Amino acid sequence: TKLIGVIGDDAWADLIRWHDDTLRSVIAEHGGEEIRHQGDGLVVSFDDPGRALDCAIAIQQRLADHRRAHGFAPAVRVGVHEAQATRRGLDYAGAGIHEAARVGALAGEGEILVTRATLDASRRSVATGEARTASLKGIVEPVEVVPVVWR
Repeated sequence: TKLIGVIGDDAWADLIRWHDDTLRSVIAEHGGEEIRHQGDGLVVSFDDPGRALDCAIAIQQRLADHRRAHGFAPAVRVGVHEAQATRRGLDYAGAGIHEAARVGALAGEGEILVTRATLDASRRSVATGEARTASLKGIVEPVEVVPVVWR
């Protein structure tokens, strides 16, 4: 909201269009499928947790490269979680979808946060920060989440 006030509605619309196009390009490069546009974020599905993690890292790196070259790019939060879900038309439903959204909401600006189970299932060797246990709204069991060091 503060940025919109500074740059104006037209520039904001251009920025959001660039942001969405950039993320969609990286998602497509990694075999992801955009499920829905939700607020200022995207819900994406992958058939493999490793590809999802690779995509998350590539998104943050692409935005960082743009930031270095042009002085600005929006900071995004990325949550990665593998879960069972039921396909309903063009969307997915199920508790895992809510859990994934909660993991993303826990991430800070410019951060990738992945659940421990998903990190293990990804079979990727990536640098990580300190794991922590998080209580997710509406989820009974606490979940171990791990920040991915992508810089």
